[in-house]
Amino acid sequence: MQKRKTLLAVVILVIVAAALVLVWRLTAPTGETGTKTVTVQVVHGDGTAKDFTLETDEAYLGPALVAGGVVEDNQGPYGLYILVADGETADEGAQEWWKLTQDGEMINTSADTTPIADGDHFELTFMVGYDEF
Repeated sequence: MQKRKTLLAVVILVIVAAALVLVWRLTAPTGETGTKTVTVQVVHGDGTAKDFTLETDEAYLGPALVAGGVVEDNQGPYGLYILVADGETADEGAQEWWKLTQDGEMINTSADTTPIADGDHFELTFMVGYDEF
């Protein structure tokens, strides 16, 4: 009797997990296909800014940033990890990092999973201190 309950619990858990994966895949944001122009502003640690205009066929921001030379391709276990933008390197030991925003608003996706559309504007801002989330 105990084995049946355990087996039933495992089957229910697998079904729930499969349903959650299906919902996630159906609702995950997707990027536009085709050529698009995206603007990325890099705000350096000294406050200076440089705009990059990227013409790309990429559907997501991460590959477009790398192909456009805005950031160095630094792949981590979860995708693109931005350490260098426009030649400036963030020192993790000094709590330096690059904040990714779209039109000044924080986005809740990584660069690799941020879909892009024609005319989008993003910012990469050099930050110091991990309290700035």
